[in-house]
Amino acid sequence: GGMGFVYWAKTKAGRYTLDSLFLRLPLGRPVFQKGAMSRFASIFAILQSSGVSVLESIRVISGIIGNSVIAREFDRLREKLEEGRGISGPLRSSRWFTPMVINMIAIGEESGNLEDMLREVAAHYDFEVEYAVGRLTELITPILTVGLAGVVGFFVLSIYLPLTELLKVVK
Repeated sequence: GGMGFVYWAKTKAGRYTLDSLFLRLPLGRPVFQKGAMSRFASIFAILQSSGVSVLESIRVISGIIGNSVIAREFDRLREKLEEGRGISGPLRSSRWFTPMVINMIAIGEESGNLEDMLREVAAHYDFEVEYAVGRLTELITPILTVGLAGVVGFFVLSIYLPLTELLKVVK
């Protein structure tokens, strides 16, 4: 069962299903979405500073973003970019890109300093991811503590209940 799951998770369909599940989880979505936005902005800024075209940048990012749902979104974006629109327009139609990312890219496109805006976005989302992970840890810690207490309690009872039965028999 476990090996089958691991094999399935490595397939394209399995990876896509798991990634979309992570993006739908109420606790996980902020971390995964902000992490993807941070990676997108920092990689895009590096590619732009190196003189790589926007279309080629999107193709590269699609392969290394780390989330197949958002990678598929990049493939859809690339088709729209090939039609000749700017990047901020097609981003608005995506459900995974936050308004802040879209607006900063639009400002960068209009002012001609897209690279600087992308660096700002990356720095902002790096901080946001750190905060979201901290919050997630705060929320999970009590759940893990209660779970661990339950497991320890179960073992204590499984040891002491037979002992008390044994003592009754001895008396």
